[in-house]
Parts: sequence; structure tokens; C-alpha cells
Amino acid sequence: MNARKSLLFFCSILAGLVLLSVCFPSDGLPLGGDMRLRFPSLMEVMGGKAEPEETCEEVDTLPDLTPEELLQMRQDALNARKIEEFRTFCSKDAARLYLPDDDESYLDGLWEALQSASSSHIRIMHYGDSQIECDRITSLLRQKFQEEFGGMGVGLVPALQSIPTFTLSSSIVPDDVPQYLAYGPADMRLPDNFYGPLARVTNIPEQATIRLIGTGGKDYRLASRFSRITVITKHPATLLLTTGDEEEAQEMPLVSGDEPCFYAVSLGRTVSRATLEVQGETDILGIQLDGQTGINIDNIPMRGSSGRDLTTISRASIRPFFDREDVAMVILQFGGNSTPYLDATKLHDFKESVKTLIRSFQALAPKVKVLFIGPADMARNNEAGELESYPILPALNDSLRVAANEAGAAYWSMYAAMGGRGSIVRWAEANPQLAGEDYIHFTPLGAKKIAGLLYDTLHLYYRFYLFRTGQEQVELTAEDTAAVMTTQEEQLLKTTD
Repeated sequence: MNARKSLLFFCSILAGLVLLSVCFPSDGLPLGGDMRLRFPSLMEVMGGKAEPEETCEEVDTLPDLTPEELLQMRQDALNARKIEEFRTFCSKDAARLYLPDDDESYLDGLWEALQSASSSHIRIMHYGDSQIECDRITSLLRQKFQEEFGGMGVGLVPALQSIPTFTLSSSIVPDDVPQYLAYGPADMRLPDNFYGPLARVTNIPEQATIRLIGTGGKDYRLASRFSRITVITKHPATLLLTTGDEEEAQEMPLVSGDEPCFYAVSLGRTVSRATLEVQGETDILGIQLDGQTGINIDNIPMRGSSGRDLTTISRASIRPFFDREDVAMVILQFGGNSTPYLDATKLHDFKESVKTLIRSFQALAPKVKVLFIGPADMARNNEAGELESYPILPALNDSLRVAANEAGAAYWSMYAAMGGRGSIVRWAEANPQLAGEDYIHFTPLGAKKIAGLLYDTLHLYYRFYLFRTGQEQVELTAEDTAAVMTTQEEQLLKTTD
């Protein structure tokens, strides 16, 4: 073969290889199993090195932040998550508060007032039916709030305490002095409806001795002591006060009012007992056992009442009390006494009466927040002799919720919070010490349990307020800080690459 033929042969072989390298699949041909037949690329045939294929990667770049700024970003994210958890509870949980217009700031005025309780005196008034007798439910709320915001004393009590309570032992001599009520039997009513804030009046025909002893014990220890005493009377009288172990009585000065009259003494020390001598005919509308500052929650039970009786009280007998006291909230807990007598045709009238009741307190104190608490689950024997919840309760709770919200008040469904239909029976079966044999009333232990549910709900809304207003943040854990530091290190590596 001459040189020319050799060159042509070499060129044809080379051209074939180039053509084959161009046409051959880049990932090769399958031969079976995991084996594939590959052919060198053109660059490899020509002896060159293939350039790496360019790829477009989206680089996650963060602004140039200091560790402190990154920690704050992490803090803000955790706070936002916590606020979202609060909002989920407030929209879905059975124990939530129903706020008017779903306004999550409705109770902010209450929380602001409580935060000022270290330098002022704040009052919450708890009106209710027989479920709150003996200071049930109220006593635990009072102790919890006083522990957090300060305060002492049981608050507003009657001169004649016909039903004993957990927190106060009282007696009056003579013990047959007349008492008049805004609720209950007709023969115990006053023609002028001058009942005052307790919805009751104790008449002193000539003179009387009233002894008051705090008995809160370890569970309600703050309620058993007080440092300020106020007596509210309809007419002027002479009041002599002895406190603690003192033997010499001091006359209580009239500090304000014409009708009613307010007599008050600041003791400058805390005591757990007091004796009050009343000289001269008068009507006692109430006695306040408070601290100088802090919070008080008054327990005002009205056995057999639906709450409507409160609207019959003379405004002249109650308005001076609201003008004098810083009442931040009124709790109205009614509905249980009406449940056995209600049906679908009577719900509308009852709903409207509740709205009237709420608005009567809003008229007394425009800034006051009102919380209406509906009835608990209640059971009766049906025609088959089986215990069942009153059928009207779900509709009644819905109606009360609408009434409260339409009147500009918050609503708490005790019925839903304790478990809804059949829950009073389940409570009693789980622990007979939680519910009475009538399957209507809580026992002291059951009342403490439901009060704990109510307090936990209220306190959660207070925490929500603190987060919303930036006064409280989620505490950063060591893991949170480590995660932020890792992010910072990654940023530094990206900067140096």
C-alpha cells in the first residue's frame, strides 16, 4: 500500500470514529442487567478533557446579620407561632371564651387594670345562683388572682351571713335581726328596692354586734386576712371597731356618702378578725374586708335567682358603690334555676332578659367588662327512669352565648367546658365527691375543679394579651440558640467561600 492509500485509509477510519462518537447515545446502550456499552465522546476521541457541565443553582443568601439579630429573628418566629397556638385555642377549644365580635382585645382593659393592682385596688364582682354558695368557685379564682396580682381579704360580705362559707366565719347578736333580699320569697322584699350591691339588706333596729373571722386556711390563706374595713349603711349610725387582739374600740369615720353612707378604716397592718358594734337604727348594705391594694373578688350568691332580680335593685343604692370602687369586671353566672322550666318557645324571652341584665351593669360602669357564665350540665330521670341531661341545655347555651355577645359581653360555657351532655353523670361516676346526689350542684371538690378550668381559661387569655402586646416572649432554649448559631456559622462560611 502506497502512502496516498494509507493516508486515505487513516482519514476514513478517523471520520468513522468521529461519526460514531457523535451518533452514539451519551449514556450508552443497555446490554442486560446493570451493564451498558459506552463509546468515547468526541472530546475523548480527540484526546481532550470534557469541561464540566454548567449548572444554575439558586443560592440561599441571607442578609448580613449579627448573632443578636439572628436571635431576634428566631424569637419573633417563636412568638408568632405561640400567638397562632393561642388563636387556635380561642377558636376551637370547648373551654374558650366567646368574645363579642370575636374581638381578641375585649378583655385588654381588665388585664391593664390588674397590672396596676400593685399600686391601686381593683374589684371583680361575682354574682351567681346557688352554684357559688359557700364561696364555691369564687374562692379559688380570688386566691389565684391575688397570688399573681396582689391583694387580700374576702371582699364584700353581708352583716348577716345565713350560709357559712369556706373563707369567713361571722355571727351577729341578736341573731334574729330582719334581712331583706332582692330575690327569693316575696315577704323578704323591700318596697323601695334599696338593696345595695349585695342584693340584700340587714336591718339593725337599735344595736348589734357583728364578729368576723377569716377562715381561709392554707387553700385560701390570702382571703383570711385584711387591712382595710369598709361598712356601707343606708342611714348614718355610730360604728365602733375592734380588730385583732385589741380591747379598745375605735369609732369608724364617715368617709363619703349621704345615702348610702361609707365608713372606712385603714388599719396599717393585717388582721384576721374584727368586731363591729353598731349603735342606732340603720340598714347595713355590706361590709368590705380588703387590702390596701391588689385585687378582690366578691362572692354574691343568690339562691333560686335567674339573675333578673338584679335589674330591680334601686340604682341609687348601688351606683355610689360603683362610683367609689374600681370595678374592672362583673361575672354573672345564671341559668341553672331556669333550665327545668324552659323550652324552645321561652328561650327568646330569657335571652332578652339576659341582655337587659348585662346592659344594666354596663350602664353603672361603662368601662366594666362583663363575663356571663352559662349553667353547668344538669341531669334528671327520664320516663324510663334513666339519668339524662336536660334536653334544652345545648340550645340554652347557644342562646345565652348570642345574648351575651350581642350585649357586648364575653361568654363562657360551663356546660361545654365540663364535657357537655351527660358530663355531670360522668363526673359523679368517676368520683362521687365531684357532684351532688341531685346531679345539679357541684360538691366543694367539684366546684374547685370547675373553678380551676375557669381560672386556667382566663389566665390563658391574659398570657395571650402579654404576647400580643410584646410584654412576654417564648423563652429561647439552648437548642434554639444553637440553631441560630449554626445559621450564623453557615453564613460566615458562605461569605468566605
